Amino acid sequence: MKRRFLVFLLILVLLLPGCAGGKAGQVFYNTGSSDSFSTDRYLAVAGFYSAEMIDKQTGERIPFPLDAGGNASCSSSFFQANGEIYYIKTRNQTDSDGSHIRSSIEELVAMDENTLEERVVHRFSWESKWFFNLLDLPPKDYGMSIVYSFFVHGGYFYFMSNDGLCRMRLLTEQYEIYLPDVKREYSYDGQNLYYTDDYNRLVIHNLDTGNSRTVEDVVASDFRYTPGGLYYLNRQAEDTLWRYDPATGETEMLSDISAMSLYFDEDSLYLQTNDGVLIRLSQSGEELARADFFGSLTVPYQGDFLYQAEELLDENGNFIMLLYQIRKSDLSATQLP
Repeated sequence: MKRRFLVFLLILVLLLPGCAGGKAGQVFYNTGSSDSFSTDRYLAVAGFYSAEMIDKQTGERIPFPLDAGGNASCSSSFFQANGEIYYIKTRNQTDSDGSHIRSSIEELVAMDENTLEERVVHRFSWESKWFFNLLDLPPKDYGMSIVYSFFVHGGYFYFMSNDGLCRMRLLTEQYEIYLPDVKREYSYDGQNLYYTDDYNRLVIHNLDTGNSRTVEDVVASDFRYTPGGLYYLNRQAEDTLWRYDPATGETEMLSDISAMSLYFDEDSLYLQTNDGVLIRLSQSGEELARADFFGSLTVPYQGDFLYQAEELLDENGNFIMLLYQIRKSDLSATQLP
């Protein structure tokens, strides 16, 4: 009996993300860009109350989650790694007439980028203790439906709370506040965490060793970790665009344009200014296009378009999502049907 139990635990550990064999792909996760995911064929955009997926080949808009059926919803944050897209799905259990929600089931789901097939990585159990009633669970008000950014690393589920960055072991649901000083946006590269401290200085934290170091030369109001290095708005230089190379420690100024936020794709950078202008730049800082723009922006890493989502109430009090497609080359916008 004891041997069977140990074998069972070993199988569970091997099934957890980050524990199975095989080489993991490179990850470039930024919480400031986690409200969407993009595959070769599909793009998903999440608003505050709903999400939709766009078929890039046909232009069709598809409600998301795919099996919603009116009783499921997803969080407004996605995590994409190793050929899978992770998101939090909430399934509502309703009365027979659908008038009242009796209970909700919250799951961490991984969806295959190509086939769109889903597997449940973990089902969160907030109402009772788990693992033979030996371990405490986090307070119930940490329900996953309110999670706005998360990632999975080494068998742990990391997520933001009002107390900082928390983590939960997926095998046992053992919970802890991991980094209480992480209360702003952050980036993750598959091993390291990038965030700014109370003085807006860049901190690099290794999740495997637990060691942190502060980069005194990088003081950022906004930043994105990318395949080409870490791009940031330099708080010490009027929020102009700079680049930091984590490998060499070197910094360089790319543009003298002051901005409030930035984005990136495979070959361009995008600055959003305080006076409502969107500017597309090359990775070396050369201006390529600009247009008037207000609101939030979704920037797929590949493809010809950017997207903007706007949620409105219809005449029946239901939220509807308006989607705008913005051509990258000239930043011209078109509303999708």
